[in-house]
Amino acid sequence: MQMQRLVYGPFRSAAGRGPIGSLADHPFLIVIDGLDECEDKDEVEALIDSMLAFFDENPFIPLRVFITSRVEQHIQSRLNVPGVRLENLVDHCSDDDISAFLDVLFQDARRRNPVIQAYVQEHGEWPTPSEKRKLVEHIGGSFIFASAVFKFIMVSDASINHPTTPIDRLPLTLKMNPGLDGLYAQVLARSENIPHFPDIISTIALLEAPLPTSGIAELLGISTHEMIYR
Repeated sequence: MQMQRLVYGPFRSAAGRGPIGSLADHPFLIVIDGLDECEDKDEVEALIDSMLAFFDENPFIPLRVFITSRVEQHIQSRLNVPGVRLENLVDHCSDDDISAFLDVLFQDARRRNPVIQAYVQEHGEWPTPSEKRKLVEHIGGSFIFASAVFKFIMVSDASINHPTTPIDRLPLTLKMNPGLDGLYAQVLARSENIPHFPDIISTIALLEAPLPTSGIAELLGISTHEMIYR
């Protein structure tokens, strides 16, 4: 295991030769970013278990591990133990921040979108305070989710059999599961009638390494502008 060879072993060896706290003014820090993106859950659990065991056996070694991850059950259940400090970013982001963020986005949309301008002239403020409050509550403090939801509301559906406006799409976001997976799944489902959609999605999913848009277009034998049709 890489952590054993590259981290735990060297620290144990150093500790065996005497105190190592004097090597640095502060503890050494290892950052593991996006742990939830590892598809092998067993490997993730083994990594966490070995890490916890190492710190149980060596509580005074000047080392800290900083992990970033979405809240996944197989990760959170392992880390919810003494000696681990869990921080939920949602706890550090208020609804007022999300509301202000959405205000800026919707104000810009009203300046640019003729459909919204026509609706506001005929019906008044959009979104209404009630709609915005429900949207903020549904977003739950995540700026990433707020941005994705706004893009879903504003996307043009002109090529789809049942075109809708931003005004129609806003209530739909309140029915989505409050998470990026559910949002992206609905966006993909609503885009399946776009030309070349199955080929493009299949290619992206099966590629061993990412390709630029032009590379995927060349691979599929279509023009680059057809790749960025939406």
